[in-house]
Amino acid sequence: MSKSESWEPCPRCGSTRVQQISKGMIALVFFVTAGIAIWVGLLIPPAWIAVPILLILAIAALFGKNTLQCQDCKKQWTYNTAKENTAKQTE
Repeated sequence: MSKSESWEPCPRCGSTRVQQISKGMIALVFFVTAGIAIWVGLLIPPAWIAVPILLILAIAALFGKNTLQCQDCKKQWTYNTAKENTAKQTE
């Protein structure tokens, strides 16, 4: 969502304190965690099992959708784009 668009309120509590969580950020967290698991795997070899799992999750996150998160109740949901909003209004 661009800054010119307004955030939709939280569907659970109605709060307008909403933050966007991008799919790139989620993938970055998985990649960093996989890197940490590699170093931990040097000390505890069974930790190597987590590395390919985390890398697969990171790649899968890149194909996911951006989400919104309410800062009050922590609910997460995908937001509707302008095209989806206009399509719903015409129906």
